[in-house]
Amino acid sequence: MKIFINSDYTKLPAANKETVSVQIYSRDGVVSKNGKRPREDIATIGKPIYDAIKRLGVTISDDVMDFLTISLAVTAADTFIERDVCFDGWTRNINLSVSLINPQVWDNNKPLLEKALQFLSGDVWNLNFEKDGPKPPQPFQAVNGRRLINLKGLDSVSLFSGGLDSAIGVIDLLTSGNKPLLISHSYKGDKSKQDAIALKIQGKGIFSRLRSSANPIGRGIPRDITMRTRSLNFLAFSLVGAYAVKKVNNYNKLSIFVPENGFISLNAPLTSRRVGSLSTRTTHPYFIEMIQQLFDNVGFGVELKNPYQFMTKGEMVSGCKDFNTLSAIIDLTVSCSHWKRKNRQCGYCVPCMIRRSSLIQSNLKETISYHHGTFPTLRDFVKNKKDGRDDVNSVLLAIDKSKNGRLKSWVLKSGRLNSCDLDKYERVFLNGLLEVERFLKREKVI
Repeated sequence: MKIFINSDYTKLPAANKETVSVQIYSRDGVVSKNGKRPREDIATIGKPIYDAIKRLGVTISDDVMDFLTISLAVTAADTFIERDVCFDGWTRNINLSVSLINPQVWDNNKPLLEKALQFLSGDVWNLNFEKDGPKPPQPFQAVNGRRLINLKGLDSVSLFSGGLDSAIGVIDLLTSGNKPLLISHSYKGDKSKQDAIALKIQGKGIFSRLRSSANPIGRGIPRDITMRTRSLNFLAFSLVGAYAVKKVNNYNKLSIFVPENGFISLNAPLTSRRVGSLSTRTTHPYFIEMIQQLFDNVGFGVELKNPYQFMTKGEMVSGCKDFNTLSAIIDLTVSCSHWKRKNRQCGYCVPCMIRRSSLIQSNLKETISYHHGTFPTLRDFVKNKKDGRDDVNSVLLAIDKSKNGRLKSWVLKSGRLNSCDLDKYERVFLNGLLEVERFLKREKVI
């Protein structure tokens, strides 16, 4: 499949069964004029983030803009090219052509970027960078009562998704005296959760927020729902924010925090069938390492950090630096991989089991109810239902297999890891399984 990305819809080729055309940062190619749209065959992406950047009050650099454009182009390809049409139902061969401001910079880093994308999404990526890409937006001015995002005095950037891990990350930063810019990538339903958490932590420290979304729209164009590359948008938005914070405060280097518990970050395959399609790599150390190398090569002056790389979710919860604040927001956080289907956390997917087990360890109480919580019991759900049992059974098989040892070779199946830290990865993986085992024993599943 070929996919073309351009901010000028007149430069996009006609779409067909093998070609997808996407206008980036604008929707003038699909807005009706005199009752007729200029183009009926194109999708769009990136208009919300383009407008949100203006509120930073800073003109971002061309290279930062190019990375944002690349990340959105990748998300467009990930969204509008279905996996079902592939020979194995998963691996796509994606030929992506995108216009950039400085294509030579990215040509020099193309092998690294293609490798990182292949690791992230499980696809084969072929990138083609053209010239005359979209320029950074002109920032808004603070006039006529318009409020800009306050960047003065901030000292870091942190991802803020509305999940439990990101909430702990922000609480710990604020308690430690940091003043972060929080970055939110908001899909439908996420924004209200993120806003509610942010409201609860106001007064706990100084922070500001940059929140937006990629917003891919394609009328009648089939969509893939795996969203493997969403994390690239998160990192691109964070880079935009980091550049603005650096510029306003005259920093040479800035930390971007990516708070994720080590068990999920590592995400070693629980069973052999989860090695590929069911094993996400959003914050895997190898992926983060490749993106860090890319950022260093281009000279962005940022450092990606996950302070919880060698901590389980239970250890994150227990070690939170402000347990009272965490208790106050726990019901607002979301961990479930299925919650948008019913606007309720399911209680049985792997992230839900890890969440529930982490709260048991720390004796942190939540009042929300799960779709499959204590009534009907998780045990009865596993016994009587067909849908969803795969997650529970996969965890049960992994727990049983972990008793046999040989965990180092197991965790390495998730991807390349630094050999010096292999013992730590082994420990966090084993302890993560033990936490879930205690939860399943309590539910009498084991």
